[in-house]
Amino acid sequence: RFNFAIESFVRTFASADHPLVLFLDDLQWADAPSLRLLEALITDTKTSHLLLIGAYRDNEVDASHPLMLSLLEMRKRRASMETVTLAPLGLEECVDLVADTVHAEREEARPLAETCTRKTLGNPFFLNQLLRTLHQEGFIRFDFAAAVWRWDLAAIEKKDYTENVVDLMAGR
Repeated sequence: RFNFAIESFVRTFASADHPLVLFLDDLQWADAPSLRLLEALITDTKTSHLLLIGAYRDNEVDASHPLMLSLLEMRKRRASMETVTLAPLGLEECVDLVADTVHAEREEARPLAETCTRKTLGNPFFLNQLLRTLHQEGFIRFDFAAAVWRWDLAAIEKKDYTENVVDLMAGR
């Protein structure tokens, strides 16, 4: 009954005039009832104008994981699905992100980006969190007199940050 109620609820909001997008993150932690609901939504032939985006960490699931079994079942039932595997950011993308963050030219930001990329291995979420932490700890600061961002690259290089984003955030 619960799945039927949710399907009806989603159908109410998903229409040609107002398509509905649902984003579900960390599906590797979804329990069996949640995965059954997901299956019901995706394979419901009465629902249209729904885009469901699911994200999961592929390094935390194997072929026998409940999520992978659910995805296999959905494919068997001919659900329309696409898989996109995201790789870490490359150095040039990290340079762009850091340069945008500190409002600097790419070449000026490159040394900071190279250091941050080494510490985060190109993980965009981790890179963002590292930049926040560097700012909070005073390694990146705004120089109001010159109206520019400045950073202490030597101190950042020496600073031992974990290679795990969870540990970094827990430390904050």
